[in-house]
Amino acid sequence: MTFLIDPVLLILFSLVSCGIGHAVRNKTTLPAGKILSVFSLSVIIFTSTSLYLNMWYMDWFWEPFATLVTSGKDLMINSGIFHFETTNTAGLIDALAIIQIILYPLWTFIGLRVWSYFKK
Repeated sequence: MTFLIDPVLLILFSLVSCGIGHAVRNKTTLPAGKILSVFSLSVIIFTSTSLYLNMWYMDWFWEPFATLVTSGKDLMINSGIFHFETTNTAGLIDALAIIQIILYPLWTFIGLRVWSYFKK
């Protein structure tokens, strides 16, 4: 997960979740698609936040990219493509990261709306 691909992943996961929910609609009365979308959103928020905060239990996630990045925060900010500062991020970079994570539910909502639009 990186800030570059998370919005696209959230939209796609919502679409796939709704597709699964549509496939099992005859087997349950629960809104399975929405439940799976919220679960996907929760997993991505947890993963992205943990990576950005350099939590020790997420080292396994960024270490395969060790030739491109130096930490989970570096992976989240630079994605191995950019070269923004990742050690002293107090201020603008942290604020932008918080805004990005706050917007994650919006991307899930957009995915749900796209599904609703095309399934009418």
